[in-house]
Amino acid sequence: MPTTRNFASTYSGDAIRSYILKALIGGETLSTSGLSILTGVKFKRAIKKLTSVGIVQEGSCDFTPAGSIVITEHVLEPKKIKVNEQICFEDVYDLWDAETMAEGMNAEQMPAELVDAVLAEFTGQFAQEVEEAVWQGDSAGTGGTLSDLIDGYQKILADDAGTIDVSGTVLTTANILTELNKVYSAIPAGVRKKGIANLVVFANYKTAAIYRQNLSAQGDNDSANEPVLRLYGIEIKEVGGLPDNVMVAGERSNFYFATDAMSDWADIKLLDQRDIDGSEFVNFVMKAKADVNIGFRNEVVYYTA
Repeated sequence: MPTTRNFASTYSGDAIRSYILKALIGGETLSTSGLSILTGVKFKRAIKKLTSVGIVQEGSCDFTPAGSIVITEHVLEPKKIKVNEQICFEDVYDLWDAETMAEGMNAEQMPAELVDAVLAEFTGQFAQEVEEAVWQGDSAGTGGTLSDLIDGYQKILADDAGTIDVSGTVLTTANILTELNKVYSAIPAGVRKKGIANLVVFANYKTAAIYRQNLSAQGDNDSANEPVLRLYGIEIKEVGGLPDNVMVAGERSNFYFATDAMSDWADIKLLDQRDIDGSEFVNFVMKAKADVNIGFRNEVVYYTA
């Protein structure tokens, strides 16, 4: 079924040759430096975890095996997602951009600025939906969106008894520092000693704004105005996929994302159907694969209200 047409054009003076795209929050999590990005995953890939217990013992002349080595794994199985949309040439005729389409029914092309706007909108919307699925996905869903195909980080943490759960509350400028300290204190020593550069606290934009307001109220405008927020040197990564009053902290490389190729996320094909099936459509096609997982859930702090 072709994309629903909902174009509106109003002329006032000179034609304004630009389209205003709505602001889309998306893609922040996957841009996090140090995240474990696995590419070339066509079907499945396992995250193998090796732990040992009780292997050090008192010395003697005998060879006496002791302790245990445990190897477990979590599986990443990227799901296919796509964008399939159409625009008919006739839909563009009543826009002022039509004059840029070139003369002749067989020679006309989609206006370049319209194409750029559509591509930017599609990639932005794609990024937003992926961002939400990365955190809030639940494979038990039935809506057919990416969020219904994969379990996001929140679902993975909520379902694992080993997760370090921290009981939270509604965050305000008055309590934000106290609540952030709860998250910081709950980070295991073994994780903390890996160094602040390897750690991250994920929070949404509202939580980050509340923290900035708190810093400003304390007179620390330098920290409040920094583009990267920090808590005792640890980056607070602002992401669009987390709900309010939720924070997640841990080692960056412990958060996994699997796909076939990262280039898929920025590649939209524009297919002119006139030479293919004789129709007057331009098809927009985008395809990718995605899944997420967490290696050691017992090393991740999950703060929820």
